[in-house]
Order: sequence, then C-alpha cells, then structure tokens
Amino acid sequence: MKYTSLDQFLSEAKAALAVGPLAMIFAEDPVEVDTTLRHHIAAGFAQVLLLAPDAINLPADLEAKIHRVTHDVHAEEALVRAVNRVIAAAPGIWLYYCYNAEYLFH
Repeated sequence: MKYTSLDQFLSEAKAALAVGPLAMIFAEDPVEVDTTLRHHIAAGFAQVLLLAPDAINLPADLEAKIHRVTHDVHAEEALVRAVNRVIAAAPGIWLYYCYNAEYLFH
C-alpha cells in the first residue's frame, strides 16, 4: 500500500500497527533498497514500512508487500520524529528501524 505522508499512514493503516514486529526502513538513496526490504520481509517482520522519497523506484512485486510512505528522510530529525510518531500510534508492538543497506541479523 502506498501513502502520501506519515499522517495518512497513521490514520489509514491502523491494522498494520496492530500486529508486530514492524520494520521501519528509511531510504536516503536508491542503494540496496530492494535487498534491504526483501531481507526484512524474509526475516519475519509482520509489517515492513518504507519511508522514502517518491524518486526511489521499486519492483511491483515488492511494492505490493510493504507499506510505502512518501517521506523527506533528509529533513532535520526525520527519523526521530517518524519513529516517535509510530511508537505513539502503536505502543504495544515491537519496532525496529534502520536505513537502506542495513540488515538485521539475529
């Protein structure tokens, strides 16, 4: 699902915030966005949220598996503000965040 803003995601995707774990991936550039998303989907995250500029292109099959939010990841404190808003909207779920080309191994 695609959202034009974090506000839209938080108001329309309440079901996505009800089941965790949730991975929030912030894409600053197009480097390894595809593999980062696929890695976290395969790792078992119930929901994967991509926050990225519209210029980041994804294959259609991958786009269908994630929640994509248009977001200015280069704005001051973009990560902190977004993560805090998601925590406030979904306080009971486990949350992980990273940037593109970062991979959680456990």
